[in-house]
Amino acid sequence: MMDEVKEKILIEAENLFMRYGFKSITMDDVSRELGVSKKTLYLHFADKHDLVNQCVECHLERMNQTCSHLIETKEDPISTLLAITEFNIQQLQRVSQSSIYDLKKYFKGAWDKLMENRNQFIYKSIKANLELGMKKGLYRKELDPEVVGMIYIHLVSLVIDPANHRDSEMDLRKILLEIVSYHLNSVCTEKGREILDEKLKKIKK
Repeated sequence: MMDEVKEKILIEAENLFMRYGFKSITMDDVSRELGVSKKTLYLHFADKHDLVNQCVECHLERMNQTCSHLIETKEDPISTLLAITEFNIQQLQRVSQSSIYDLKKYFKGAWDKLMENRNQFIYKSIKANLELGMKKGLYRKELDPEVVGMIYIHLVSLVIDPANHRDSEMDLRKILLEIVSYHLNSVCTEKGREILDEKLKKIKK
C-alpha cells in the first residue's frame, strides 16, 4: 500500500507537469504548489528525475487498471475499444504537447517506460481484443492478430510521439476517433460494422 502522502504528491505533481511541462517545474515549485516541505518531498523522492519517473509509473498503473476494467465490463470488443479510446482522449486532453516533448527530450527513462507500456500492455490488449472479436464473428476470421496489433500500435504512436506533430495544431479527439474508426472498419465483418456504425453515430454527435 502506497504511503498516502507520497500518493498525494505523485497525483498533484503529475497535474503540475501536465499543465506546465516537465522541464520548467522545479522541486521548489512542487514543494510550494503542493504545500509540502522540501524535507517531506526529498524523503520520498531522490530528485526531480525520480519524481518524474514515479509519476509516469503511477499514471501508467492507473491507465492500465482503467483499461482492464473496461475490457472486463463492456458487452462486446467493439464497445470496449471505443470506450478505451474515449478514456485515452480524456487523458491526452489533460496534457500539453510541450509536456510530452519535454518528457521525451529531458527524461528518457520515463519516456522509455511510456513506450514500453505501449509496446506491451496496449499491444497485448489489442491482440486479445482482435482474437475475441474474431471468435464472436465481429471481426474477419482471416486476420492475423499479431500483425494487425502492431499496425494499430504504430497508428497510435502518431498521436503519442510529439515528433510527429509538434508544430501543428491537432484535434486529438478527432484524430484518435479517426484512427479507431479506420482500424475497426478494416477488421469488422458486416455484423461487426452494424454495431460499429451505431456506436460511432452516438460518439460523434
